[in-house]
Amino acid sequence: MDSNKALKKEISALKQENIKLKSREDQERFRTIFEYSRLANKVISPKLKILQVNMALVNLLGYDVKEDIIGSHILDYSPPGDHKHWISLQEQLWQKETPFFCLETRLIKKDGALIWCRVTSILFPDESGTLGYTIIEDISEQHQLKLHKEEFISIASHELKTPITSLKANLQLMSRILKTETNIPERFVKMTENAERHATKLSFLVSDLLSSTKIEQGQLSLKKTEFILKDLVDECCSHIRLEGKYHIHYRSSPLFTLFADRDKIDQVLVNLVNNAVKYAAESFEIVVDAKHIKGTTRVSVSDKGKGIEPGNMGNLFDRYFRLAKDNNRTSGLGMGLYISAEIIRLHGGEMGVESELGTGTTFWFTIPDESSIISNN
Repeated sequence: MDSNKALKKEISALKQENIKLKSREDQERFRTIFEYSRLANKVISPKLKILQVNMALVNLLGYDVKEDIIGSHILDYSPPGDHKHWISLQEQLWQKETPFFCLETRLIKKDGALIWCRVTSILFPDESGTLGYTIIEDISEQHQLKLHKEEFISIASHELKTPITSLKANLQLMSRILKTETNIPERFVKMTENAERHATKLSFLVSDLLSSTKIEQGQLSLKKTEFILKDLVDECCSHIRLEGKYHIHYRSSPLFTLFADRDKIDQVLVNLVNNAVKYAAESFEIVVDAKHIKGTTRVSVSDKGKGIEPGNMGNLFDRYFRLAKDNNRTSGLGMGLYISAEIIRLHGGEMGVESELGTGTTFWFTIPDESSIISNN
């Protein structure tokens, strides 16, 4: 019996030693990958203190040796305006225990130059607690290309806006004149109406491009006024009524008022109604409703189409995301819902969607009422 106990004890000890050996092997493997990676690597504490770095990070920041960086704080290399990025990382990783977090921010090199970086971080357990392992990529060149692209889109959109507005106005005038003439063939009237619809569509695309660049540059501003929602719905949905195929049913009070940026809410409603027409073409009635609920206004746009697949719901408000329509790519830039959500966020509200397959979809947004805004200030 004693020999069996001794044997079991020895086997247990061997197992423990094997675990330690594997652990040391894993640590050695990690250390090799960490040291020789071509990407900048660092290990940080929950308080964002830099505990370890590789030479790739030392070179990226323009220093000479690791000791120049180890022991310092990551905020020492961050412009004051970007500190919020690292505070967000700290909150996501250690407070909310998000296993993976990615952000784009700027870092200050030893010579004072700023570089744009993509920071990817994960948590890992250590004897001293839970630490953060971070990979840093220099994306300064990509960021510069992105700025050039946005500048081009902004200039092109501005240059297109004036002639398109003029074209729309002339087409609308032509359409009205043709409708009063008795000797004009019906096909000419239809051709003019069709041209007007396409000019309106082009106008919406240019408007989305302009809004997108302003959002990216943080230049989207609001001019809030009080206005009657029904008047706005009647105006912004005129292009849909022009087709004569769909009916916009406004279900709230005709005197229902909203305190917001009228032009921006016009853009949101146009995007939501266009969405209903595009993806629920078989639903000929689109319902616009509005309610005051506990210090906020809730506006919704509903259709009775096929509904949205649950797998697509999480991506609807992403930039450039477009739903498939009958297995084909749809027209448009895929920015309407992204821009709409940003406009509502700028108002201090929220935007969401409810959908049931075979029943229909409701997009909604909330905006704080004026009285609620005043009481909170």
